[in-house]
Amino acid sequence: MDVAKEKAENETSENQTWSDLPLELLISVMTNLEIEDNVRASAVCKPWYKAATSVRIVDQPPWLMHFPKSRNSYELYNPSNAKRHAKELPTSLAGSKVRYSKDGWLLMCKSSSTDFVLFNPFTMDLVVLPDLELWHGYQLVGFSCAPTSSECVVLIIKDYDPGHVTIRTWSPGETAWTSMQVSSQFLDAKRNYVVFSNGLFYCLNLRNCVAVFDPSLRRWSVLDIPPPIRPDHIDDESWCEGKFMVGYKGDVLLVCTFGNAEPLVFKLDLKRRVWEKKGNIGSLTIFASINSCESRTYVHEGMLRSSIYFPKLCDNENRCVTYSFDEGRYHPREHNVNWGKQRSSENIWIEPPENALELM
Repeated sequence: MDVAKEKAENETSENQTWSDLPLELLISVMTNLEIEDNVRASAVCKPWYKAATSVRIVDQPPWLMHFPKSRNSYELYNPSNAKRHAKELPTSLAGSKVRYSKDGWLLMCKSSSTDFVLFNPFTMDLVVLPDLELWHGYQLVGFSCAPTSSECVVLIIKDYDPGHVTIRTWSPGETAWTSMQVSSQFLDAKRNYVVFSNGLFYCLNLRNCVAVFDPSLRRWSVLDIPPPIRPDHIDDESWCEGKFMVGYKGDVLLVCTFGNAEPLVFKLDLKRRVWEKKGNIGSLTIFASINSCESRTYVHEGMLRSSIYFPKLCDNENRCVTYSFDEGRYHPREHNVNWGKQRSSENIWIEPPENALELM
């Protein structure tokens, strides 16, 4: 009898599959998976789908911020439900332009001024920065995180004469900018890009050269990394324009666009000192605008994944121009927008707080 029972138990064990694992154990395993592996696992069977989706965290997408021609008000567009919210700018900011966005805050100044302010368009909080006293503007500006954090660093870079760059920084609690000058011919007069990642400001010029500023060490370094290889069918002018830089979990990505052609995505590989071309972006969704790029790992079901959302609403439609890597095409197919020719501060992506709807 015992022999028969043992034989039956052995046969049952041999017939068990991964789908027979207890739900609690499956959930424990799914909790430790990256979102891309979680999505793959959910397609195995119904028990795995239940376990995977129970621990899957949906990222809240950034909102698109648009300024009308009057520039005395602004509109916030939520891409997950296509709803818009209009708000008035504080009187002191009327006519100001956005220079950078991070963690739900905007770095703004008026076109004829270098008096910068940090502004939260959701809470309406305002931080006035010390006067810069610049004569002819600047080439590059950004900040590391919200000014509510003591870790916040605002970065302003300008070249006053050929071969020299002046770097200014400000942090909460300081009453003046800290300044340093370095020997460098890195900056371009027309356009430079910056993204903060892993405690460093990564800067890119029109020639696709990369420099890094470490705010903790106050050190500026131009990296010996060759620019991404230009495809033969892309002319030099198009190659220099229509670019977006975005940070993602410590990585730095470069998105290059060419009208209706497929965008190219490169990842900065610091170990190999190359720009690695990516065939796709996995489950990542990139929200691209000239002065602010955001990335999300897993967005709402109604949104496109493995895609790039651009800072432009389709004509007569309440949705953004988007490129899907899975489908290999734009939505809509013909968008007639040259991203390299767009005004830099016309539309910008911004991270909303969790209670954003309550603040509207």
